[in-house]
Amino acid sequence: MTCKDGLIVGLDLSNESISSGIDDSSSLFRLEFLRSLNLAFNNFNSTTIPSSLTNFSRLEHLNLSFAGFAEQIPAELSRLTKLRTLDLNSDLILASSDLLNLHLSFNFLKLEKPNLRSLIRDFGELRELYLGGVDVSAEGMQKLEVLSMSHCYLSGPIDASLMSLANLSVIQLNGNNLSTAVPSFLANFSSLKTLSLSDCGLQGEFPQGVFQLQTLQTLRVSSNELLRVFVLDFPKDSSLETLALQGTNISGRIPDSIGNLRKLPILDLSGGSLSGSIPISMKNLSELTYLDLSGNNLTGSIPPFGASRKLTYLDLSNNALTGQITSVGWEDLLNLEILNLRNNSLEGDIPSALFTLPRLMEMWLSSNRFNGQLIIYPNVSSCQFLANQSKLSTLDLSNNYIQGKIPQWIWPRDLWYLNLSWNCFEDLEIPLHNLSSFGLTIDLHSNMLQGHMPPLPLVDYLDFSNNNITSVIPDNIGDRLSSFTRFFSLSKNNFHGSIPKSICKRSYLEVLDLSHNRLNGAIPDCLMMASLKVLNLRNNCLSGVIPHNIPATCGLQTLDISENLLRGQIPLSLANCIILEIVNIGDNQIDGTFPCHFMAIKSLRVLILRSNKLHGEIGCSHGPYTWHMLQIIDLSSNDFDGMLPASFLASWEAMKVNVDFNHLQCNLSNRRYYQDTVSVTFKGLKLELVKILTIFTSIDFSSNRFEGPIPNTLGDLKALYFLNLSHNAISGSIPPILGNLDQLESLDLSRNYLNETIPAQLANLHFLSFLNLSNNQLVGSIPDSGQFLTFSKSSFERNLGLCGLALNKSCSITRNKTKVASDGGVNDDSEKKWFYLGIPLGFVVGFWAFCGPLVFIRSWRCAYYRFWDKVLLRHSHP
Repeated sequence: MTCKDGLIVGLDLSNESISSGIDDSSSLFRLEFLRSLNLAFNNFNSTTIPSSLTNFSRLEHLNLSFAGFAEQIPAELSRLTKLRTLDLNSDLILASSDLLNLHLSFNFLKLEKPNLRSLIRDFGELRELYLGGVDVSAEGMQKLEVLSMSHCYLSGPIDASLMSLANLSVIQLNGNNLSTAVPSFLANFSSLKTLSLSDCGLQGEFPQGVFQLQTLQTLRVSSNELLRVFVLDFPKDSSLETLALQGTNISGRIPDSIGNLRKLPILDLSGGSLSGSIPISMKNLSELTYLDLSGNNLTGSIPPFGASRKLTYLDLSNNALTGQITSVGWEDLLNLEILNLRNNSLEGDIPSALFTLPRLMEMWLSSNRFNGQLIIYPNVSSCQFLANQSKLSTLDLSNNYIQGKIPQWIWPRDLWYLNLSWNCFEDLEIPLHNLSSFGLTIDLHSNMLQGHMPPLPLVDYLDFSNNNITSVIPDNIGDRLSSFTRFFSLSKNNFHGSIPKSICKRSYLEVLDLSHNRLNGAIPDCLMMASLKVLNLRNNCLSGVIPHNIPATCGLQTLDISENLLRGQIPLSLANCIILEIVNIGDNQIDGTFPCHFMAIKSLRVLILRSNKLHGEIGCSHGPYTWHMLQIIDLSSNDFDGMLPASFLASWEAMKVNVDFNHLQCNLSNRRYYQDTVSVTFKGLKLELVKILTIFTSIDFSSNRFEGPIPNTLGDLKALYFLNLSHNAISGSIPPILGNLDQLESLDLSRNYLNETIPAQLANLHFLSFLNLSNNQLVGSIPDSGQFLTFSKSSFERNLGLCGLALNKSCSITRNKTKVASDGGVNDDSEKKWFYLGIPLGFVVGFWAFCGPLVFIRSWRCAYYRFWDKVLLRHSHP
């Protein structure tokens, strides 16, 4: 409260958490001598702004921003003719950080009747107007110095009447849908200090004259993708303090005159198409605190920024910068907090000076060509390094060529993210301090680490995969992991021995990947714990049976136990994992029948059971078919038989073209850092799918004993990419409806008993690049159009009745031979009849030719018995 001559002239009630209403009868309106009133950041929950504010006829400053008022701004406010500042801001995007600590129910104001023009036409003294977030439709104002109308739902071009506002020093129109060019007359505003037009849908070319304004301090036109910006020159002694052009179509070279911006603290030119090198003149920017040139096409080396001693943020990532980082000047950046140089082509050693910066919190140097070793100055001890690194929380050196040992000084106490993956590290020094003080994530995968398993830090995420570590997994591994570890991977090493049961102690573990090792023994019964989302034990030497005591609370989404020596049957309790998406039990010795109990798993996307000893029919007679999300199914190399169930195939909605694949993605937030992998035989080759795409669909029923015709329902799976029914006993004709599978790339129907002609409709499969119809009983002419013109002889061979260019066999000759046979020659049916009759006759003759002498000639029979006595005697007395 401000008093003058015993009268209350100023009242500030902002941020007082006032939640009661305010109306025209409030005692507040008796303070008739008020000149300044601030009710901002409260929650009055009033319907409208009280019209009794007009009682304050002397009022010069009125702030009602974020006060909880809503609906129409009253026309009576125009009676406050002495107002110089009016703040009705309700723009949450531009709100101060104080909002984060408040619990307000924000409403939104609007100007309809009266509109903005009629409201302020009597504000003869108005100098500053803040209407951020207010829904307005207005044009033209007088004598304004500050115009703030961000996120006001304005549309259309900037009206030319704005030229008459010669006193404007601040123009803020962010977040409106102007969809227009920036008017060139803005360069004529001699008093303009702030121009902010971010996210306005601006287009055309930004007027060069604006850059020449000597008074301009803040220029923000970011997030206007269609706006072309060519930075040609900056005047000497420029007043610019903020230049933010990120997210525009900025191109050309950064001019040398950028060194004239000696007062500039903030420079953001990211996300454009800038080319050329970074000017050496930037060393003159001594006031610079924030520099972002990322996401351009900048080349050359990094200039020294030692003169910019106030710099806290430096981002040059995602460019084409080359050369080495010299150590000169970096030690002077004592205020630097974030350094991002990733995704360039920088090389050489990483300067030790970077690790000594006392305030550095994040350092991103991944995806470059850094090599050599991580070394420190000869005259600096490890303890000094550890002391200087006290604030470093993020260090990413991944995807480089760094060699040697991972040094002990790289483990700062406050580290929460360390990524050294995809390098050439060979050894790991034991840190000097307690490993339990580490942060959340340590990623050392894809290096050359060898020897025994290193000490385990207590972290949330731990990845030692794809190294050359040779040892057993310690029995007490569960005690050496943090109780909050969620991700643990030892994949692609040389671990041997059994899986310790102690790992089951980690009740928060979500991802466990021990794949591609030499582990043996049984899978611990306790390993199917409720917390696990991903269990990958692929490609080991595990034996025994799949655990049967799977809890009802199973949360597995991915189960991969393929390429082991597992036997027994698929447990019924696996159906408890009702959110399973990927099941891979292939390449084991599993027997039993088709797992119909999986039908309750509605989320199933991938089912791989190949190369086992499963048998019987695959149709499930009980319950509804619920695999609407199935994309990949592989039952190959088993002993399944019977006919392919038409209704079963018809239920696979995700393989139909009318399905929106984007909506089939499950919520994988719990395992966002894990990529599933599946191997399939595609186009005759084994293919590893590192990331399972929603658009990939595959059916592989090859090498079984299926029989009967190909169901017509297969023709409904129009999103199918791969179909393999080879090496079965399928008969009948090829359904013409398969010509509807217009996404099909690979079709293998070889080694069956298919007959009749090849349907001409298959020529419509324009994406078909692999076809195998060999070893069947097909007849007639091979289609001579579409993709059939690209297939070789091997796609059709061993079909005696086929003819065409691919086989170099004239169809006219074939037809003549067929006619001769039908006119009196020996036809195919007669030949087959005598062939099959000859099989038992040959067996009988051969049997008595061998066994007859043993039955009727005694000397032969005795010699035969003496032979087997000697054989048995040798085996019993070695």
